[in-house]
Amino acid sequence: MSISLTTALSWPHPPFNFSRTQTDLISLKSISAYPRIAPLSFCFSSHISPELTDSISEESPKRGPLKPGLYLVGTPIGNLEDITLRALRVLKSAHLILSEDTRHSGKLLQYYNIRTPLLSYHKFNESQRELTVLKRLKQGEIVALISDAGMPGISDPGAELAKLCVDENIPVIPIPGPSALVAALSASGLATDEFTFVLAGTLGEAKEVFSGHQPKGEITLLIEGKLNHLVEPPSENQLENDLRDLISSGHSLSMAVKLVAEKTSVRRKTIYSLALRKLGKQLEVEDTSN
Repeated sequence: MSISLTTALSWPHPPFNFSRTQTDLISLKSISAYPRIAPLSFCFSSHISPELTDSISEESPKRGPLKPGLYLVGTPIGNLEDITLRALRVLKSAHLILSEDTRHSGKLLQYYNIRTPLLSYHKFNESQRELTVLKRLKQGEIVALISDAGMPGISDPGAELAKLCVDENIPVIPIPGPSALVAALSASGLATDEFTFVLAGTLGEAKEVFSGHQPKGEITLLIEGKLNHLVEPPSENQLENDLRDLISSGHSLSMAVKLVAEKTSVRRKTIYSLALRKLGKQLEVEDTSN
């Protein structure tokens, strides 16, 4: 049975309407699961008490301090209280928060009494911010990325930065948040008992996975055809010249690396390392001037 997500999302009047009593009950049950917070008084006002968020320790005795890396933090999609305790802990512990709109995100941080420095990061300046952010991440800092609403990188800035971090072996940690898609689907009344899951990888990897997990139902294999490889791989000088031409014409570093990789079939990680080695000073100058 197929599921029409379009129908769920375009439902003019979703058949649900939580009363305040139901919402309050759910909130209280959620909070009671955390011993450090449960004893605190909790009121349903338009502002969260600083005592509540201050009790969320930056270094939980059970979890320990956060590991350095890029944290993609899901934020509320309409109600400021739709945020997880884990997300609040990350935002409070981070050295820097990258925000699509600092004015918009500032309201969220003020609401939860979070004083972590904010830096704008949007589609108009992300290429200029990349080197600065990567440098801080390599120095062992914790950087959180948030969008105006929802999950960063999903129709919002963040995907390119995540790719660069993966290429540089910098940890990228997603912190899940509310999803309009799942919320609408859950309340749509549509059947949600059948989903299609895709296992990406080689046949050898699939064999290894299925050897320990017996598949059930139908299996469809999608096998990619033979890739076109160059007879002679491009030299470093050729790659460097291509990168310089693309960057000079206005492309960001990440986009230039992507285009050269598609053209030459050379791995992005290899090209990006070459760019930092050959064009590092030039890129830093451009980043500073912007």
